[in-house]
Amino acid sequence: MPHDQSDGGFLMSPLGVRLAERAPIALRLKTLRGARIGLLDNTKKNADRLLAAVGAILIRDHGVAELISRRKISSSPAAPDEMIDDLARCDAVINAYGDCGSCTSWCVHDGVTLEKRGVPTATVNSDAFVVLGQQEAVALGVPGLPIVTVPHPMGDVSAEEVERRAAAMAAQVVHVLTGDADTLETEYTDRFIDESDKFTRSEMMCAI
Repeated sequence: MPHDQSDGGFLMSPLGVRLAERAPIALRLKTLRGARIGLLDNTKKNADRLLAAVGAILIRDHGVAELISRRKISSSPAAPDEMIDDLARCDAVINAYGDCGSCTSWCVHDGVTLEKRGVPTATVNSDAFVVLGQQEAVALGVPGLPIVTVPHPMGDVSAEEVERRAAAMAAQVVHVLTGDADTLETEYTDRFIDESDKFTRSEMMCAI
C-alpha cells in the first residue's frame, strides 16, 4: 500500500492484505463402514502405490465398500473440474501427495477445493514440505485443513517401504476422515507452522 511523502514520491509498504475468506472444513464421516472413498493421484512417483495400499487397509480393517481412483495428468496445476465433480460424489477422498514446492501447493489446492465442496479429504504431504502445505491452506482460506504426513522423500523408496508407510499413515487417514470437524480444525490450525523450526533446508528435495 503506497503512503504519500512530502517530496511527491511514494513509500511502498511490503505488508499484504489477506483476501481469502476463512472457510470451515467439511463435516466428517461418522464411520468408514460402507463408504465410497475417492483416491486422487497427482502422478508423483509412488503416489499410486501409496493410495492403493492405504485403500486396501481401509477396506480390510474399516469396512470401506468401494474405492474410486482418479489420476491427474500432472502434479500441477489443479485437478480439472470434471475430476473434482467425480470425486465430490464420493463420501470422502484421500489426496496424495505433496513433496516439493509446486506439487505441494497444488495438492493442497485440490484438498481445499474438495473440502469447500463438502467432501472430507485426507490431504497427504511429506513431512519436509508440510509447513509449505499448511501455509498454502491458510492462503486459500482453510487454515484448519487436516494434512496427513508421510516421511520424506517418497519418490525413491521401494514398493515394500511404500507399503510400510501406508500402514503407518492409515490411522492418520481414519482420524482426519472421521474425527469431529471442529476438533480437527483446532488440532490442525497452525500445527505445522508452529513446528517449522524442526525442518532444515537440506531436507527439502524430492525425487521426481
